[in-house]
Amino acid sequence: MEDDDNAHPAGREINRLVTSVALIGVIALVLALQGKALLIAVLLVSALCLWEFYSLFWGKTGRIPSRICAIALGWGMIFLTWIRRPQDALVCLGAGFVLASLTFLFRWDVVEEENAFAPSGIFMAGLAYVPLLLLPATYLSNTKILFVLGAVAVSDSAAWFVGTRFGRHKLWPRVSPKKSSEGAVASLIACVLFCTVYGTLLGKTGWISFMLLGIVINAFSQLGDLFESALKRSVRVKDSGTLLPGHGGMLDRVDSFLFVLPMVAVVDQWFFFF
Repeated sequence: MEDDDNAHPAGREINRLVTSVALIGVIALVLALQGKALLIAVLLVSALCLWEFYSLFWGKTGRIPSRICAIALGWGMIFLTWIRRPQDALVCLGAGFVLASLTFLFRWDVVEEENAFAPSGIFMAGLAYVPLLLLPATYLSNTKILFVLGAVAVSDSAAWFVGTRFGRHKLWPRVSPKKSSEGAVASLIACVLFCTVYGTLLGKTGWISFMLLGIVINAFSQLGDLFESALKRSVRVKDSGTLLPGHGGMLDRVDSFLFVLPMVAVVDQWFFFF
């Protein structure tokens, strides 16, 4: 989706373009190498996104042990799914809940704070938001991952381009004041066109099915972007980080992907699009 600022200096646009090209190159290399390279990439993205997510609520250096524990549990979930043991991956998620519950229990017993459960809830939210939603990246084929990445990238680029130049009507001011209805419509049209063309050329179910899939993908993509915008707005920050020049943090870049990936994985179990 388009950025939260309507004014984009030339320098920021150049940084955004250079970063986008670099990311495309890295993604292409990782998918070409496959295997452990993909696993390492997913683990790295998970760690970076988790760190940024917790930084939104705990600051850049708050609760370091909790972050390390969450990253370790997230890595366990991803690795176990990669070696085809998804049932054990859920055990890691359950272990995280037990640890969070015990942390709350002993903390509340000592200080009896009304919001003592909040850190435990944030801890579990991070595990469910990032590594859990990333799990399909460990078992979907390169073709499907590329399709999802392409659909999300096209949606995001169309929203940013149209929204920053022609956006006049606010989409959801309370959640994201600068995102426009024009950008949202452009995002939908671009995603549907991308999926329809893909379905016509390479799909197994025909272009109409892919057109409908494009509508659903775009809906989840925009919801993922709006969800992260709401998180940032709730803590009054503009970006989740500064890792990617012109884009913000890693979480800013993959927020839509996190929502779309599991949805496509579920659809893939029931319909043969590819």
